[in-house]
Amino acid sequence: MLKAASIILIVVALCAVIIGIVYVARGTLMDYHEEFLGMTLEDIRDFNPELAALATIFVRLAGILFISAGTLLIAVIYFGLRKAERWAWWATLIGMGVINAPLVAITSPVRGFPWTLAIVSLIVFVTAIGLAAREVFREVPQRPATGTQSS
Repeated sequence: MLKAASIILIVVALCAVIIGIVYVARGTLMDYHEEFLGMTLEDIRDFNPELAALATIFVRLAGILFISAGTLLIAVIYFGLRKAERWAWWATLIGMGVINAPLVAITSPVRGFPWTLAIVSLIVFVTAIGLAAREVFREVPQRPATGTQSS
């Protein structure tokens, strides 16, 4: 079960990396951003060129942060969680929880693709981290000491 949970969590983290790559590569507002704003980047540039430049910087910055967080979480899951390391479970819970839960709240006014993906990611994450917890925190029975010491 831990192997399946680890694979699922790596896929969720990989989605963050892919979205980050798209944001960095495009380096501009996405269609859903423009739909929410009711303006294109050109409209914003006509209104205030510095604001348009800042918007593209923020999109790229968000992309870099998604790539960084996703890559870090993949490493934590691969090198720690799949081996039932408790520190890695906590790091994954905190890392993905800090990303996914606020992402759902922050993107809710925009709705559209990123919000739907954030909801799905959050549900999948909670399920997988719960499955992983069952094995990571499972009590291992203590074996009685073998042999006796004589004085």
